[in-house]
Amino acid sequence: MLGGVMSARANQIVRALAERHGEEVYAPRIDFAALARLPSWTFGRAVAEFCEANAIVPATISDEAREDLEAIGAAARYICLHDVFHVVLDTDTTIPGELLITAFILEQGYFRRSALWLRLLYVVGPLARPWRARRALANIRRGRALARRVPTLLGEPLERWFDEPLEAVRARLRVTSRERASAGAHGQQSSQASR
Repeated sequence: MLGGVMSARANQIVRALAERHGEEVYAPRIDFAALARLPSWTFGRAVAEFCEANAIVPATISDEAREDLEAIGAAARYICLHDVFHVVLDTDTTIPGELLITAFILEQGYFRRSALWLRLLYVVGPLARPWRARRALANIRRGRALARRVPTLLGEPLERWFDEPLEAVRARLRVTSRERASAGAHGQQSSQASR
């Protein structure tokens, strides 16, 4: 069922990635303790620090669900990499930050009926935190703009780049520092108080 919510395009992209890099890309097992031991300038260390700073317990796919990963398809990959997207796009975990991620994945067409959900996001997103409505709408626009230029993140072997410099990964994915400054104005900081 979970795989049924993803678009055919998203599943096709992840299937092509699996053909190049193996079945483990469907649901990468990420060792966050190992990432925390990487040098401070690496992508992987940034992921570990992001999760720690925001008290995030990284999502995993159960062994039972792993028995049929191809059926779950792109959904399993997205579940495992959601927090990695935050680091790549340099956005926080506040509601406006999550709206940026949501607009990004909808614009990239990960889900069935993404266009419909995207229109609904413009209405519902600002209602989640009305006092942050302007920031929410700005982040939705920024997420969409990023998605139009950045390669489809689900189809990139992000988990293979953890030992590379964070800025090199962002450059490879065409996420510029100027955009990050506006999209993640409060990024990479603990956001528990602002939720």
